[in-house]
Amino acid sequence: MSQWGIAAEETRRLPQDGGLGEFSPARHERLLQTDPERYTELVRNITGFGIYLIDRDGRVRSWNLGAENLTGFLAEEVIGQPYATLFSDAAVQEGVPLKTLNFVRANRHCRDEQKRRRRDGQGYIAQCTVDAVRGESGELIGFVEVFHDITEQKTREERLYQRATRDPLTGVYNRGHFTELASQEIERARRFSEPLSLALLDIDHFKKVNDSHGHEVGDRTIQKLADTCSEFLRRIDFIGRLGGEEFAITLPRANKEPAFEMMQRLRLRLAEQAVALEGGRSLGFTVSIGIASLRPHTRDLAELLRNADAALYRAKREGRNRCEVWFD
Repeated sequence: MSQWGIAAEETRRLPQDGGLGEFSPARHERLLQTDPERYTELVRNITGFGIYLIDRDGRVRSWNLGAENLTGFLAEEVIGQPYATLFSDAAVQEGVPLKTLNFVRANRHCRDEQKRRRRDGQGYIAQCTVDAVRGESGELIGFVEVFHDITEQKTREERLYQRATRDPLTGVYNRGHFTELASQEIERARRFSEPLSLALLDIDHFKKVNDSHGHEVGDRTIQKLADTCSEFLRRIDFIGRLGGEEFAITLPRANKEPAFEMMQRLRLRLAEQAVALEGGRSLGFTVSIGIASLRPHTRDLAELLRNADAALYRAKREGRNRCEVWFD
């Protein structure tokens, strides 16, 4: 048995001592080194944070009320179990538990946000701090972790991020965030002397769609376009809705020839799509696309957009449902 072999029943019989206020393992480092049982007693009644000990072999050796409340696991269910028991299956497959303890062995401290699991199998996000505990001679005794559940906080943050960066109708980037990312991508392309192209897409005769079938069908047509583009594009490409029925696509590492080929295939894919109407009918649609590639003298994103818009105008003038590339 390791130096921290505390049985579950022994833990439950320890005297209770709450009212610690703000808790920091560093304040009790001496106690951790010399009397881990007393440390376990000290933190037992803390309910706002999960606090527990892990021995140097990676097994849980104590479990306070906060840990029980946050996870649903009782002390007798986790004491003696591997540290990995507390993690989601995905985190275990990625080796997160072992990586965490190895990092703390080397650096004495780790603060992280990790995917954990509750007793009922539900996942949650834990903000955890793991510290190494070493004896007076420097040998590793074990670890102490303090954690709490930040799932609601992360959900709120993600909701705010989505609201700030995504178009509410289609879920693709909104104009502001697309502009920011595209400008960054242009700077990256220049720094590494890589090609980059930008495409503008516009649904043909979209006003007629709204006038003939109503704005709900118009919205579903826009959504169909956005979904089809998102499924079609490479992982390094990204799309944004600039407004109305107009979209922009950034194509990193693609000069005008491959960009034109990709957009031609996308145009044909979109022409195969249809929006369901009442009575079993459906509505097809086409798009016109204008493409512009980054040149050494291209000043910024605004100029690249102007060039792509000129190519888009040519595509519409030449009959729509086609791709055109801007040339100097």
